[in-house]
Amino acid sequence: MNGVPYRLLRHQVPMLLTGARVVGHTLLNAMIPASRPPADRGVAEAVARVIAAPPAALVDAYRAWADASGPADELPPHMASQWSLPLVAELLLRLPYKLTSVINQGIGLRVHGPLPRNVPLHVSAAVEQIVETSGRIKVVVAVITGTAQRPSLVEARLHMSFLLPGPRAARNARESTDEPQWASAGQWQADARDGLRFALLTGDFNPIHWCGPLARRSVFRGLVLHGFGSFVRSYEVLRRHGLRCNDIDVRFVKPVPLPCSALSVQIAPVDAEGWRAIRLAGAGDAIHLTGKLR
Repeated sequence: MNGVPYRLLRHQVPMLLTGARVVGHTLLNAMIPASRPPADRGVAEAVARVIAAPPAALVDAYRAWADASGPADELPPHMASQWSLPLVAELLLRLPYKLTSVINQGIGLRVHGPLPRNVPLHVSAAVEQIVETSGRIKVVVAVITGTAQRPSLVEARLHMSFLLPGPRAARNARESTDEPQWASAGQWQADARDGLRFALLTGDFNPIHWCGPLARRSVFRGLVLHGFGSFVRSYEVLRRHGLRCNDIDVRFVKPVPLPCSALSVQIAPVDAEGWRAIRLAGAGDAIHLTGKLR
């Protein structure tokens, strides 16, 4: 698409306000070392909201950016990132970790039914799992979206890690296995402004996605697309290929640089349990996303 209008920014007020809280939290805790969870921490209490139906202009622009293939009277299930992020951030603010150390590692999406447009959404989020490993704390947040009549239509699980100071354990060498017979489901590409466009659509204004000078000072040395953005575009390629994506789980392996013109969504044959391995391959040997669906 040619662009996403700046006027959509007014629909991202909840996330922008949450972002301001995150900045304040970071400044107040700048001198506090990253914490570890108490040994007896259990599943966190959920937060729940009833939110107005996403505005038509926002939904139309989101569908156009994603090249969504679903019915026009439904919300794309992956649009859950737009209304989920404020609730997820609220939960993270309750945890004793530095939010500047959090990285997004993946998402799981399970679809039980279509999300209707023009209907208020019932959304709940809870910390489902906290696991400490060497050098990081892994957190899984479950977000459930539905309506008053059907409260559980889309389940999203966000996989995040808080990086801790000090050395990290080396990754275990993977056992060599036969490489799947990969086939291409389709391709997509991204230009230098897609990070800003996705920020306007979701409210995630991390500057590494849209501010060149700051992105070049980051560990990525340049602009990169949101992990959710790469997931959304890949999901829609799979849908257009004729695959059902009612249960999909992916991990973000390497950010997609902006611009990027050579991205191939690849699938493997169905395994004995009905799963297909999937991946997003870039130039050379770059793998940006891996996962499975059924």
